[in-house]
Amino acid sequence: MTSFRPFLYLIILMSFGMQAGVCCAETQPDYDFLVIPLDKSAEFTASLLRQVEKVMAPFTPPKEKLAAVSSFVTDEGCYVLHGDLFGNAQRFVLLELNVESSFEKMATQEKVVGLAKLNAGRWELCALLNVAPVWRPKGWKESENDYLPITPTERPFELEDSSDDGVPEVILAAEVNKYYQQYFMFRWDAKTKSLMCVADSMAKPVLKGGYVILYSNSGRRAIWEEWRFCQWEKDRLIERASWHEEVPYNGPEEPFMLARRMNADGTEVELKAKDGEWVSDTESVYQITRQEKPFARVTFKWSRTLDAVTAVGYYPPGEESACLFEKLTGLSRKLYPANIGEKSLKDLEKSVKILIEGEPAAVQMLSPR
Repeated sequence: MTSFRPFLYLIILMSFGMQAGVCCAETQPDYDFLVIPLDKSAEFTASLLRQVEKVMAPFTPPKEKLAAVSSFVTDEGCYVLHGDLFGNAQRFVLLELNVESSFEKMATQEKVVGLAKLNAGRWELCALLNVAPVWRPKGWKESENDYLPITPTERPFELEDSSDDGVPEVILAAEVNKYYQQYFMFRWDAKTKSLMCVADSMAKPVLKGGYVILYSNSGRRAIWEEWRFCQWEKDRLIERASWHEEVPYNGPEEPFMLARRMNADGTEVELKAKDGEWVSDTESVYQITRQEKPFARVTFKWSRTLDAVTAVGYYPPGEESACLFEKLTGLSRKLYPANIGEKSLKDLEKSVKILIEGEPAAVQMLSPR
């Protein structure tokens, strides 16, 4: 069996998203490759359904009754999550299923994920996901026979209501690479009675401050990291802003931060800040461009020296980056995802004078509140 590389979709997505004036709705990736059609092979589907029936036989009473969500691991090492998974008073099971070698052309993985529903005492398949989850139980230690470049999650899939509508999404943990583990987010679609993939991330999606935060990185040498801040519009996740930090490897370009934010008309504006230059032991300067044209010069003037501030546990470059994150993305500073330091200033503006030079629009956008 061959292994797919879903993070390539992130690279494709980013290559489009980095363009100025691109409508966010046009950058939604196609996740159809993750779903195996139930009518692809009657024999294949029947073989998987038999596994569902065998696993769930002890939990299928003559009369259906609402069951609380619970999980267990089969003797074959397959993870099972079952009960009222989607808060709709219906009984479902989400589980790993083994793909028999005779059906290897039906899937690209040796294991797939199945979703089944109990209907009139019989299990019915609702969805087959062409993803082989990667997980290890709590306390797992790598060995010569079981090596992974990073420690994976302890559960292959979880339920989290990131849309705050009472219907949890399925967070599925996929392949593990050196710098990340791939995750997919699926949403229960009541119309099709199946699962629909709405997002992928190189870390478990995080719900914070009203945003679903998705993460990606360069995958090699940790050159860059990016966070996408998304909100729900009906059954879709729409990116509202993103934040990208990069330290080029052996290249002429200096380290930089890149923000994208959505305009009222649905298009994006791109703002880039070169890493701060310390012109003295109390003063740093950032050059900012908008759509690759000069936009602003931001100067942070600290009341104490860099060494003095650092010595008491603060990290001035992180504080400054968090401030720029807020101004450039339009999001709260509390959502800044990268490192600030051991301690965080409650109010940066009381410790630092911030001078804004540039276009009137830049002064209005970047000036302290």
